[in-house]
Amino acid sequence: MIKKHAEKISQVELEEKAMQAGNSWHHHCLPVNCFTNDTGEEVIVLEAGNDTFYCETTKELKKKLEEHAYQLTHPRKVKGRHPKHEALDKIKEYVKDGVKWHFHIAMPHCLLSMGDKYVLILENDETKQIQQWEFDEKPVALVRAIDDNYLGRKKVAPPL
Repeated sequence: MIKKHAEKISQVELEEKAMQAGNSWHHHCLPVNCFTNDTGEEVIVLEAGNDTFYCETTKELKKKLEEHAYQLTHPRKVKGRHPKHEALDKIKEYVKDGVKWHFHIAMPHCLLSMGDKYVLILENDETKQIQQWEFDEKPVALVRAIDDNYLGRKKVAPPL
């Protein structure tokens, strides 16, 4: 899917395009074993306007883009406790059990959803089980909570 719909560019070019796009971009970090990734390597996909690019990822580039995207969603606007949602319950279970997983939040009409709603996609990297939830509006607080678990900012107590 990626090779058909995105242009491969260098890591430097991808970072520059993201920084120049202002607020009109989003990215996907795709592990090599992700159901959407047909490149044979771990990649970052950048969707900016009508353009879609990808490059092989590095920890540094991934971190820069994630931090930049996090800031663009205005962290000060998301207040209170993390929301309750079955996706978050499943992720907490994965984290507690040491299961490898990843997730995507697909914007309306983006490469990963093609529909007119926001789609949260959760993939178990070990079983390849995929679960999806649709939202009319971007679930910012939920994505933040998932990010906290994915990036290790939220520690789950080990089992007793």
